[in-house]
Amino acid sequence: MNIKRILTNIFSARPEKEFYVIVKCHDCGEEVKTRINRGGDFQAEYNVRNPKYRYTVKKEVIGKNCFNLMKLTLALTKNSEVLFADTKGCDFLEFNRE
Repeated sequence: MNIKRILTNIFSARPEKEFYVIVKCHDCGEEVKTRINRGGDFQAEYNVRNPKYRYTVKKEVIGKNCFNLMKLTLALTKNSEVLFADTKGCDFLEFNRE
């Protein structure tokens, strides 16, 4: 069997482990893109009242030019779709996979 084919099969079958979120500072307007790792940043949630709610992501973000602390909490479905976002010091702009 060809080694290239084996490696292609292994890497194409991996589940997505990295996501990115973009927030915008309330004070200066700087937009900051930060990485979210599925293995470390996703917290499993078990809520009988809301079965779609599966994961919580909490991030604290500081920009490159602005040193205001921005806090973000996301509630996600099992398919990593955003149910709601709670922010402090920033606006939530985008959540995506890359």
